[in-house]
Amino acid sequence: MAVKIETRNQAPKRIVSDKVLRFRTGERVSHWVHAISFFALLFTGLGVLSTFFQPAMTIFGGIHVARLIHRGSAIVFVVVVGLMFFIGNPRYHWRWLKSVFNFTKSDWQHVSAFPKEFFGGHGTYPAQDKFNGGEKINSLITILGTVFITLSGIVMWLAPLFPPGLVRWAYPVHDLSMFLMTASVIGHMYLGLLHPDSRAAMSGMLNGYVSTQFARAHHAKWYDGLKNEQKDV
Repeated sequence: MAVKIETRNQAPKRIVSDKVLRFRTGERVSHWVHAISFFALLFTGLGVLSTFFQPAMTIFGGIHVARLIHRGSAIVFVVVVGLMFFIGNPRYHWRWLKSVFNFTKSDWQHVSAFPKEFFGGHGTYPAQDKFNGGEKINSLITILGTVFITLSGIVMWLAPLFPPGLVRWAYPVHDLSMFLMTASVIGHMYLGLLHPDSRAAMSGMLNGYVSTQFARAHHAKWYDGLKNEQKDV
């Protein structure tokens, strides 16, 4: 039996009828692994942070179990998501990383108009790429927060191996990074689940596709680029 090898020209079309493929399987897996492990870290971390939350840790079997879950989730949070840059559509992860550190004039114009959109309107801004200015800022908070949480967490976990002064600094860095990421996640969830204009983006992280109407309205530059690529195939 002949083995069918898929070439680039045989790849599924990104635009089909009224749908646009926004996120491939690897991108969605990375997003949800990161999200689930983040919330596991957040809730177990509250018990570690303060005795006020420790009674709630009975959900996990007590504070000692919560600590173990916290450390296990930390490994998933860092290692599994890191592996997605090398397996599971890795080129799209690298493209995302490259794009979020490349702010254009259009991105800043989106950011300046974003407050209006956040509170229910639709801001006026130039055509945006796959990731608009607001999404890039959210991504930067996620990246930097992850770096500081990871490094400070390693110092806290292996405290005897580090100078006492560094260990003391690791605690506030860890907590402040988590607070910042939590605030960003709350805004991200509001936009993805409740916002009347942007919640249509949620389908992209569930089945990979968003409507062409949403793509044209929020990511016109990216959408037009896909149309041109598809015509050339």
